[in-house]
Amino acid sequence: MTPQELVEAFSAKAQAVNAVVQEVPTMAAALQYVVDVCANKAPAEILADEPGTEKGPLGPNKQPTRVQKIVAAPQLAEEDFALLAKSCEEKGFLCLREGVRKYLSGIDVGVGLAELGVAASGTCLCNTDNEDVRLSGMISEISILLLKKSTIYPDLPSIADKLRDRMGHGEPTYTTFITGPSRTADIERVAAVGVHGPLELHIILLED
Repeated sequence: MTPQELVEAFSAKAQAVNAVVQEVPTMAAALQYVVDVCANKAPAEILADEPGTEKGPLGPNKQPTRVQKIVAAPQLAEEDFALLAKSCEEKGFLCLREGVRKYLSGIDVGVGLAELGVAASGTCLCNTDNEDVRLSGMISEISILLLKKSTIYPDLPSIADKLRDRMGHGEPTYTTFITGPSRTADIERVAAVGVHGPLELHIILLED
């Protein structure tokens, strides 16, 4: 498959499992997308006691909402994080690069970097060795992954060597495969979204 065919196949499969896929030309445009998504979403619900947090009206689950929205982006390069933090400050959002554990009751948007994509299933592979990275992808209502188009591969067998290299050094690793937003049908076979993770997954495809 050509690079463009891989991008098209990946996008189609990701959208088929309810991920939102956007192609943007620059990192600056991707970061602006993050801010816009946060600005347009409803306030996050506070799903556990969090002393000192200003609470707003009850959300859909009859839980209080956050007054100040939170964006967590622990993987961004220093320069990119500074740009995102500035845009968040202008909107009144809190922008985190570390310390996500302090907000375990839920955050609005988590931003992560996907190491590669799998076109056959619309899957993103993420290095989640860092706790802040793991948490930002798990407790956010909306997860946004940044993926370079050049790192999209046809199928799982084509990334086998990369997985062996990552896991073959004898040290514990957290490698996460993400396909669409969180969903389960464990309870009476009724599909539910967001039970074990984000309600929405957005994948931003970046040019190299």
